[in-house]
Amino acid sequence: MKQWTLIGLLVLALLPKSSAAESLRVVTLEYPPYIESKGSQVSGIAVNLVSEIFSNLEIPAEITVLPWARALNYMETGEVDAIFTIFKTPQREEFAYFSEQVLFRQNISLIRNQNSSVNSNDIEQKRFSGLSLCVVNKVSYGEYIDSKIKSGAFKTIARQNSAEQCALMLSAGRVDLWVSNEFGARSIIARLALQDKLEIMLPPMQTTLSYIAFSKKRQSEELRNSFDVELQKMKQTGRYFELIDDYFSSLTPDKTGM
Repeated sequence: MKQWTLIGLLVLALLPKSSAAESLRVVTLEYPPYIESKGSQVSGIAVNLVSEIFSNLEIPAEITVLPWARALNYMETGEVDAIFTIFKTPQREEFAYFSEQVLFRQNISLIRNQNSSVNSNDIEQKRFSGLSLCVVNKVSYGEYIDSKIKSGAFKTIARQNSAEQCALMLSAGRVDLWVSNEFGARSIIARLALQDKLEIMLPPMQTTLSYIAFSKKRQSEELRNSFDVELQKMKQTGRYFELIDDYFSSLTPDKTGM
């Protein structure tokens, strides 16, 4: 039988509504490539990271994908133990202990065709007037890019039904830029084997920090603190970045055909 670490025993002893035999009830939303569900299976970059941290702490956790509004309500009423990935707001801090360590920096970035004349200086100087941009219809890309699209800062806007369509348009040279969540873009580029054609540009247009949070009605701050220690350790050792790279490597089609 696996031995519990001292920190795991202390954390479990402090769970107000759970016993050591019970799994933590952790909720999230469908948000590829961070969280993806197929039937009862939940996977994704964020799922892999959170699961490994709880495993390292020797704390059993059951991750469930729910509609976001319901997941938040369960956190507020104390029906679940934790939620990720979540943006921090004063209202949410009233019912949840947020991790001090950032789980992910969610960047909204522009992607270019490597053969195009668009360069980082154009982006840094916000010279968009001569450039066409591909977006997914009805998707928000954050306050900055949304405002630029609305004000007509780009020459033309190509609206598609999926991000994959934007990636293919860009690779074919039919638009100058594509805008996307950075990890979403990395996932699509890997799946479509476009690493040699498309480039995610720097700096990102906007960055939003996301966290894991623990219900104040079910947990003490000790679990949050233990999670933070382990997350910080994984960043310092490089394991955090290794998990991310491994995920995207697994998406790349096998060019050998085997």
